[in-house]
Amino acid sequence: MKPIFFFYLVLLLFKQEAFGQGAKPDKFYVFVGEKIEVKEFQVEAKPGTIIMNQGFKAKYKVLKNLYGNFSKDTIEFDAYDHYGFPGFANYSHVLLYVSEYNGRLYHEKYQFSPVYKTGNNRWAGPYAKIDYEHPYAKSTTLKPEKISFPAEAAVDISKYSPERIPELFPQPYYTVGNGRAMPLMGNYIEEMFQLKKEGILKARGIF
Repeated sequence: MKPIFFFYLVLLLFKQEAFGQGAKPDKFYVFVGEKIEVKEFQVEAKPGTIIMNQGFKAKYKVLKNLYGNFSKDTIEFDAYDHYGFPGFANYSHVLLYVSEYNGRLYHEKYQFSPVYKTGNNRWAGPYAKIDYEHPYAKSTTLKPEKISFPAEAAVDISKYSPERIPELFPQPYYTVGNGRAMPLMGNYIEEMFQLKKEGILKARGIF
């Protein structure tokens, strides 16, 4: 294989993997899930392909359907991550995006949001800078609002460099002190999903 061809092949594979499965799913589900278990499995490479991801089997309890109306109270799906253990598995409750292809369920790559039950008994997530700044969503009319998040929503920032903290946890959306960043503003899950629809999910051709 010529070096220049190999370079463009790797570049193409990286582009495909960075932006999801690469095709419109047969069905699409959005829901608030509670983690039951997430386990790694060995990804088998097909002849002539390069493995660029780790694979994981995930099982979640479906607490609230938001789109697609998944019919069971638990869901099992595969997740692939280029960077290791998937970020969504670090939280007890997340807003998840799962695509169905030929009867099999896959996590829509890198798309999730940690969510928390608020004082008014609704699910909400902290301000999502990456979603608001997505090129497709810059014209959105949605705005973050003040939300009373529970104490568990605070993030331990003791291992973050001081230079990164204002970028990752900007004011007035967070208050920072004593090694923790506490969200002050965010969106309820309906608006969070809408922001994804206008941004990354539109870019991937799902909506």
